[in-house]
Amino acid sequence: MDKLVAFLKNVWFRRGVAAACWGYTGLMVWIAWLTFGYYFEFENATSLFVLYLFVNIAALGLMILSRKQVITMINCMILPPIIFAIVIFGFGNWYIILPPLVVVIAMFFINAANETLKTVLGTFYLLMYVIGVVAYIAINLFMGKMTVTGLDLALRDADYEKLSPSGEYRIVRYVDRPGERSTAAYYIEETEQDIEIPFGLCKNVFGSMHVHTASYGGKSDDPIF
Repeated sequence: MDKLVAFLKNVWFRRGVAAACWGYTGLMVWIAWLTFGYYFEFENATSLFVLYLFVNIAALGLMILSRKQVITMINCMILPPIIFAIVIFGFGNWYIILPPLVVVIAMFFINAANETLKTVLGTFYLLMYVIGVVAYIAINLFMGKMTVTGLDLALRDADYEKLSPSGEYRIVRYVDRPGERSTAAYYIEETEQDIEIPFGLCKNVFGSMHVHTASYGGKSDDPIF
């Protein structure tokens, strides 16, 4: 037992753990990119969430273990803007947002960085989150859904998808203004840009091309292009 404790306290072991934690930061950058330009389609959402939760808990544990290492301190100062991107791009998808948000808040206070630096950056990050989220909500309320891709993924018709004969492209539909005056907008997406994830698939919507808009009469609508 004493040897195990000594090994865990070894400075080089903790530096290795601190370096490994940057893999978590890379994962968060990747997830921010996915929330920015991809539509999530799950085969087993519960299993994926459990896996995602486990990764975040493991990362939190490893960063706590290496909290006194400079590498981890820098990591904890860089993570907040990355998680902010996930908050804005994936707003409303709390199962994606909350686990890393808890990790980044906890580690910002737990890491052993200089208190003055933490106070200055903490104030800046707090303002960034508060002003950013409030501005995002206000824009959505008064100007409609704000997205970088120009598409509201909540309007995507999950029951409509047509693949090209080669399988390289698909036509998807977005139904707006549900009711008597509904409209359907059709877009072409490249399937080769899709990304497989455990228990699901991320379908690329960034750079999709609008091809047609028509009145929407029901799920049976299937215009020919």
